[in-house]
Amino acid sequence: MQNNMRDLLLKYDRPVPRYTSYPTAPHFRDSPEQEEIKSWLHAIPQEKSVSLYIHVPFCRHLCSYCGCHTKVVNEEKPISAYLETVKQEIRLAAKAIGRQQKVSHIHFGGGTPNFAPTKDLESLLSLIADEFTLADKPVIAMEMDPRILHKDKVHSLVKLGVNRASLGVQDFHPDVQQAINRVQPYEFVQQCVEWLRAEGINSINFDMIYGLPLQTPEKIRANMEKLKTLKPERVALFGYAHVPWFKPHQKKLEEFPLPGTLERFEMAEQAREDLIALGYVPIGIDHFALPEDDLAVAYKEHRLHRNFQGYTTDTEDTLIGFGQTAISDYGAAYVQNTAMNREYRETVEQSRFPAIKACLLTKEDIYRRAVIGQVMCYGRVDLYDVAEGEAWAEKTWGSAEKALKGYAADGLVTLGDKAAEITETGRPLTRLVASAFDAYLQTAETEQTPRHARAV
Repeated sequence: MQNNMRDLLLKYDRPVPRYTSYPTAPHFRDSPEQEEIKSWLHAIPQEKSVSLYIHVPFCRHLCSYCGCHTKVVNEEKPISAYLETVKQEIRLAAKAIGRQQKVSHIHFGGGTPNFAPTKDLESLLSLIADEFTLADKPVIAMEMDPRILHKDKVHSLVKLGVNRASLGVQDFHPDVQQAINRVQPYEFVQQCVEWLRAEGINSINFDMIYGLPLQTPEKIRANMEKLKTLKPERVALFGYAHVPWFKPHQKKLEEFPLPGTLERFEMAEQAREDLIALGYVPIGIDHFALPEDDLAVAYKEHRLHRNFQGYTTDTEDTLIGFGQTAISDYGAAYVQNTAMNREYRETVEQSRFPAIKACLLTKEDIYRRAVIGQVMCYGRVDLYDVAEGEAWAEKTWGSAEKALKGYAADGLVTLGDKAAEITETGRPLTRLVASAFDAYLQTAETEQTPRHARAV
């Protein structure tokens, strides 16, 4: 690593958002009225398709690195009861819409969605088919834990329509797995991939993490060698976010040496280099896809989108989230559900939406969201080319110019007339550059408790 790069990483490694939304979740403040939520649902254009997200906040084991909202349970009964409540919430939304809205994408996240009983998933998807109109070939994606996946379950999920799978792999090394409380030998993952492919699922994503305890650049390279033998269509390479003030169980990882900024950078670059060598197209800050995969095609054709699931080909204007902590995106408003199980259940049983936070977007917010989306997806933006650019370009550039000029002086970006493009030097700090356009962000100097993961 060159000394200049080393200095830049140490200088700029500060907490910044991942920008899966703008404004970001810490800035959701309003408590939405029930009638407001109903009006947003009813206002969805009839001719538009929507996407649905179902959050399943249950796991068999708690991984020490996890930053998700989830709960460990040892039996299926609590999951079945929870999904019954989710079904009630779906009925509430469908009633508010007032017609059978078309659905193009359904995403099951968690937690561990494949932990849910098949009969309950079947009942839930049947309800969606009754209350909505499914597209001819809807994308139905599910996050899966290889440790509790088995052949019969894969067969059942495919029969239900699941056609995309995301496997939580993270790392293949036994010592790292022991440290993070996620022991799953390579053979487990290999078997899962074989089952999925045999059932016709040919869109498989691996979630991989760098920056975990006991990881080294050499181990990252070994991870990529093992990944090579399984050849998933997509890879999401995330930097471990150590936020023990938010997730106290992460303190367990402090018993082990945690990689520092420079080591994390070397790991990320090692993985990137190896994945590109394996034929993957780098997409945004942390995704990779084989050239023929839909994500790579969308990137090439400038149709890439970023939402709460990360980089996606899903460009629907409306995402309706169901379940605890789920976030809905109505275009001009975000709404987030409560994280509390009892509150969630009791509110829905009263035929009320379980929303606890909301964020009403101004026209300026919508413009800045589009600007940040361009930076996060493509590493460049011309403020005049973004919708409403004539109205908001001057103000947005004015608030970002000081930071951008500083980044330009350090070689992170090149600047034009209300335009910025991230250089190869600045690529690892894309989130930092995007934050220049964030009107809400508190700087690291003024934050008492950081609310975001560090930039590197």
